[in-house]
Amino acid sequence: MFGKSLPEGYKQTKVGVIPEEWDVVKLGDHTLKPDYGLTTSAVWERVGPKFIRITDIQDEGVDWSTVPHCHCSEREKEKYLLKKGDILIARIGATTGKAYVFSGDEDAVFASYLIRIKAKKDLFPSYLSQFTHSEPYWRQINAIKSGKLKEGINSPELQGIIIPFPPLPEQHRIATILSTVDAAIAATDEVIAKTEDLKRGLMQALLTKGIDEEGRVRSEETHVFCEKQGMQVPVEWDVIQLKDAISEKLQSGYSGPETDENDGLRALTLTAVTENRIDISNTKYIKADYEKVKNLFIRKNDIFIERSNTLQFVGLVALYEGDESFAIYPDILVRARAKSDLVLPKILFEIILHPRSRTYFQRSAKGTSGSMKKIDQKIIGNLYLPLPPLPEQHRIAAVLSTVDRDLAVERDHRAHLQTLKKGLMQDLLTGRTRVPLNGGGPRGV
Repeated sequence: MFGKSLPEGYKQTKVGVIPEEWDVVKLGDHTLKPDYGLTTSAVWERVGPKFIRITDIQDEGVDWSTVPHCHCSEREKEKYLLKKGDILIARIGATTGKAYVFSGDEDAVFASYLIRIKAKKDLFPSYLSQFTHSEPYWRQINAIKSGKLKEGINSPELQGIIIPFPPLPEQHRIATILSTVDAAIAATDEVIAKTEDLKRGLMQALLTKGIDEEGRVRSEETHVFCEKQGMQVPVEWDVIQLKDAISEKLQSGYSGPETDENDGLRALTLTAVTENRIDISNTKYIKADYEKVKNLFIRKNDIFIERSNTLQFVGLVALYEGDESFAIYPDILVRARAKSDLVLPKILFEIILHPRSRTYFQRSAKGTSGSMKKIDQKIIGNLYLPLPPLPEQHRIAAVLSTVDRDLAVERDHRAHLQTLKKGLMQDLLTGRTRVPLNGGGPRGV
C-alpha cells in the first residue's frame, strides 16, 4: 500500500501499516464482556419487544418493519434489551461475523445466535462498526471460521480480534466521514426502492390494462374488457402461451468444471439473473468444447429464466440488452428468444417478471428438497401471457424504459458511492489518509 519503504511516522503491525501514534489492540481489551442473546420463539403479534435475529441483519442494515416480536419476562427483557451503541455480531451460519450497530430507535432484544458487544469509553461504537466492514476484520473472521464444521465464532474468539486503535477524537472523525457516505448510500437506496415501487405499479396497470391509442391507461369504465384463459384483459389483446411467443425452442445452457482464463470459456453465473445484471462481473471460466456450445453464446435480447433455485427465486428472469456475445449461459438457466413480429423482447421479459407469472412458477415448481425447487421447459412453455398488439407494446415499453433508465442512473450512483466507501475505508482505517482534528479535510501521505 505504501510501497517497499515505510513513510516517516508509520509502523508495520499485525493489521498492516498504521501511524506510529495508533495502537493495535485486542477487541476484548476495550469492550465489556460479550453477551449471548435470548433463546425464545419469534411471534408476529405486536406483543413484547422486537426480536432481532441473524437473518434480520443485512448489508444495508436492519429493516425494522420486518422484525418480529417475542414473549419474554421483565427479567429477560432487562438482560437482553438493546441500548444505543450496542453492536450485534452474528456468531454462526453463513453470515457469521456480520455486524450491526444499534441506533436506539426501537424497543428490542436480540436472539441467541447473536453476540452483543458494548464498547468501553475509549472505543467509539461507530468506529468499531465501520471496522467490522473492513478487509482486516473479515480476514480474521474467516481465519477463525475455517476448519470449523459450523463455521461459527464464540465470545473468546471475538474478543481476540485485533483492531487498529486511533485516539478517540480521530475515531470520531473517521466514523463521521464513513457514516456520511453510508447516509448517502441509504438515501440512494430509498430513491431506488421508491422507483421500483413506481415501476411495479406501472407494470400492474400497463400489463393488465395497457395504453390506448390516445396514450391513456384503459379502465373498465371507458374500455371493453373480456376474459381469456382466466385473465381479464382488454378485448383487443390476445392471451397465448410462452411456447407460442418464441422464435425457437426453449434451451438450457451448459455447466462445466470451473477453470482459469487460459483454459476455458466465459460463462454466466446464476447471480447474473438473480441480480438482473448480465455483465462480465457475473461470469466465471469453465471447461467446455467450443464446437458443442457455440450456439449457447448470449446475444442481444436473449431472455434467461432460472429453472432451479429456492422457491423465492425459481423462475426469476433477466433480459440481456448488450451487444457483445461475451459468454455462454449455464445449464441452470433456460433461454427464450421472442418472435420479433409478435412480441417485443422487453415486453416478454416484463410479462415473465410480473407477479402473476412468478406465482405460476412458484406453484408449479417441483422437488423433494426443502429448499431447492425446479421448473422444467414444459412448465415454462405453458405460461400464459397477456399480449397487447405490437403498436401498443411499443407504447408500454417506452413508459417502462423511462423508469428503467432512472433506475439505472440511481444504481450507478449507488455503485459509485460503494466504491468511494471502499476506498475511504482502506485509507482512513489504516491511517494512510489522516483526519485533522481542527476541522480541516483529510490529508494523505
